[in-house]
Amino acid sequence: MAKGKTTAAALGYKELKAEIRSGQARSLYVLYGDESFLIDKLVDSLTELLIDPNCQSLDKVIFDGNGQPSRLDPEKLTAEVMTPPFLSRRKLVIVHQSAWLASGQSKTAADTVAEDIERVAEDSDDDSQEIGSTRKNRQDAFLRLIDRIPDSACLVFIESKVDKRLKQLVNAIEQKGVLAEISREQPRTLQQWVDVECRRRGIQITSAAAESLIDRCDLSMQVIWNELNKLFLYCAYSGQQAVGVELIAEISLPDLRGNIFNLTDALSDGQTEKVLLLVDTLISQRQPVQLIQFMLARHIRQLICAAELGRPELIASQLKVMPFVANRLASQSRRFPIAVLEELYASCFETDMLVKTGQISDRLALETLLVKATELAKRSRPTAKG
Repeated sequence: MAKGKTTAAALGYKELKAEIRSGQARSLYVLYGDESFLIDKLVDSLTELLIDPNCQSLDKVIFDGNGQPSRLDPEKLTAEVMTPPFLSRRKLVIVHQSAWLASGQSKTAADTVAEDIERVAEDSDDDSQEIGSTRKNRQDAFLRLIDRIPDSACLVFIESKVDKRLKQLVNAIEQKGVLAEISREQPRTLQQWVDVECRRRGIQITSAAAESLIDRCDLSMQVIWNELNKLFLYCAYSGQQAVGVELIAEISLPDLRGNIFNLTDALSDGQTEKVLLLVDTLISQRQPVQLIQFMLARHIRQLICAAELGRPELIASQLKVMPFVANRLASQSRRFPIAVLEELYASCFETDMLVKTGQISDRLALETLLVKATELAKRSRPTAKG
């Protein structure tokens, strides 16, 4: 039994895809992680394997919990799972964002209100509600359902996160089916994927162009796929078959990370006017101020990591960034003392709190942060040289 658990826990996208392609489908899948594109691909493969095209409306049922445990009725879910398929090989029941596998500490305000309403209903002697309204009750109901899933059904839970501390629930899932984290792919894998998709359509894309495209999309396969479709349409219309960095810059998403690098270069040189001009340019390109601030904070955190890791190959591996990004992070991190980077990162957090508590507008907060950061960089320059 322990061996079976280990095998199930080790399964990822490629292994699950191969299983389904060979005609195998498990009774239970719990899929979670950052790469929704691959999760959707697995669900599409299960649909193709199990569901008769003429019976989709009957034999494929979708529930959406919207991250609120009380929104999903365990009785209705159980009834759907236990109902045999009409003409399909098996019934496919898909549950999005139940939050049944999350810890109870992350309860939202909306969820609390919904659970209070259910408690009132229970107090009014409504015998139809046999399942409690708390997350723990939902988890207990899920445990009972796992034990009862018939061979005629395939139950798929798609979650943002899974709390591995829920040992009883995790063990039950792994014994009955599979619990798989579908994380974002490594940059090298994404580059191979982009190259293959382009070659299938007779398009030659340079390595630099592929790297630029992937980085602009922040390694998200869904965003990359959207941008690739845009590129394919452009090439089909124009007849162009060679894609370089210039074309990617012309038709793809703005290079926000590149602009953040340029902004940080200007910041390290103490060029306040240039820093504010770059921010103004980003905002004029309709980049949300909060996104710019988030990207800046993430960039500074990556610079701290780069300063500690040192070598570009380690930076690329640990931070999951493209090699050219890792090289630039390594180079730029040497322009700041580590203490300055840590102080800048703390300032980003403080600024974010000021905005969220309504004490200052987001744009004024960002500009104030950058002016302070530039002055801090100026004061640290003699120390950095010494």
